Formats: sequence, C-alpha cells, structure tokens
Amino acid sequence: MHMTIETLTAQLSGHVAPAMATPLTPDGFRLNANVIPQLVDFLIERGVGGLFVGGTTGEGILLSDAERRQLHALSVSAAARRVPVLLHVGTNDTQSAVALAQHAASIGADAIVAVTPTFYGVSDEALLTHFAAIAGAAPETPFFAYDIPQMAVNGISTALAQQMIADIPTFAGVKCSRTDMQAIRRLIDAVADSVLILAGNEPIMLGSLALGAHGAISGLATAIPEPFVALLAAFAAGNWEAARQQQRLINRLLAHMAAGPRIGNIKAILHARGVPVNRPMPPRSPGSAELWDELQLILDNP
Repeated sequence: MHMTIETLTAQLSGHVAPAMATPLTPDGFRLNANVIPQLVDFLIERGVGGLFVGGTTGEGILLSDAERRQLHALSVSAAARRVPVLLHVGTNDTQSAVALAQHAASIGADAIVAVTPTFYGVSDEALLTHFAAIAGAAPETPFFAYDIPQMAVNGISTALAQQMIADIPTFAGVKCSRTDMQAIRRLIDAVADSVLILAGNEPIMLGSLALGAHGAISGLATAIPEPFVALLAAFAAGNWEAARQQQRLINRLLAHMAAGPRIGNIKAILHARGVPVNRPMPPRSPGSAELWDELQLILDNP
C-alpha cells in the first residue's frame, strides 16, 4: 500500500529525517549490507521521524546502481513501516533515475527523491522533463526534488517548483539545502502552502522552520540525532527558547567538526557509537577516531 502525500506530510512535519550514512566495507569500496538494519534501529530508537536513504551523506551517487537498489531494499525492509523511508534515486541521466524510481516503487518506498543532474548546467525546462519522467516511473509514490545547487550546479528555482506543482501529480515537495537564506525564503513563500519543504541547511534549520519549512533532513543527524529531534520537537511545541538552545548546540557541534572531512567525521562518530559504518568511499578521507569523545563534552555541557 502506497503512502499518500497527505499522510507523508503529516508524518514528516515537525520531525527530522536523518540523511542516513551508508555502511561500507572497511576499504570503503563496497556496500556492507549487514550493518543497515543496525543503523536503521539506532536512528528509529532515538526518535527520528523518517529516513532519507542514499543522499549526499549516504554517498548514493558513488554507488553502483545495483548497490543502490540493494541499499534501498534493505533500508525499507529494516524500517518495517515504523517511519517513512525516502529513497534518493537521482542520477546524471534520466534513464538510470527512472529505473531506480521503478525499483523504489516496487519495494514499497514511501517517497522518492531526486537531486538535479550535476556538473553540466541544465535549463528549467529540461529539469522539468527529467523530474516528470522520474515521478512518472513511480506514479503512486510521492516525489521530492532535491535542491542543493552549491554542490550540484543546478538548483530548483521557484518557477520550476511552481511548474512541478502544476504538471507532476505526485510532486510532494522540495528538500532544500541551499546556503542562501533569502533563496530559501523565496522558495518557501512561493510553494510552502502547496507542498512540503524539508529544511536541509543545518546551521539555519530553525530559521527555515520559522519561515515555514515543515520538517528537516540532516546529515549530521544520522550520527547525532538527539539535538535535531529535540529542536524539531521544541519548535513543534512552540517552545522557542528550547529550540534556539538546540540550534546553538547544533552549531557548536558543526563548528567543532568543520576542520575535518564531513562525511568521514560523520561515519567516525557512528563507528564510535557502536555502528560500524566504516570509512567513506575513497578518495574521500576517513574522519577522526577521537571526534566523538570531543563532541560528547559539548553535548554534556550545552
């Protein structure tokens, strides 16, 4: 049974869905399927509202299509309908993304997400055609566009988002990870009354929620979900002071991590917390083995 956009909106609003790290073998080159259920349980037990699988933090675009399908199937199975599972199916070519979307629908994904194609500039018209083909390949599954132009080159303009509302029946919203708060505001102003906006920029997450974002997706939350769960809960309860305290705590954690490799450090934290996700895929660097001890001091003295 497929989840409706209305049900998905209700379940993700006021919650964080971690951008789940992908467990790899110790050399970093292959998927380590055995650890996926352990990581899913680790996150659900800490109160997350959903899971975003195979995105930026999940190194999805670095995996083979066969490994992405395996990661997706095992994540959906491990979640066992306890929280919604959003599967990232974005690729640089439409045909591959369509095939991943079809597979995601066949295994019962609660939503599919696609980042814009990367490296080469693509027009809004071409992006609309690309996204419509992906969404059409899973016609009963809610579809999200992933907006991160600082990494992907291409982004989701307000005009494109409005056109997707008009042309794609399953368009459920945007995962917005832009760094420009004014650009985030313009997107929220333009479409947040019609579709779901999931805030992806961690240092300004509370600001995005205050402007009208409905929920959040965070990479750091895959390793340290607790302050993100607390921030979203405080915001949903109208407790602004508690929400501000959690945002400041998150920003202290981010600042302490800033000198090292982000994905490597996220995976090192998880490893230290008992979930052996191992290193990122080379040539990305592994993180600091001592980092979790240092971050715990911040968490214990907020």
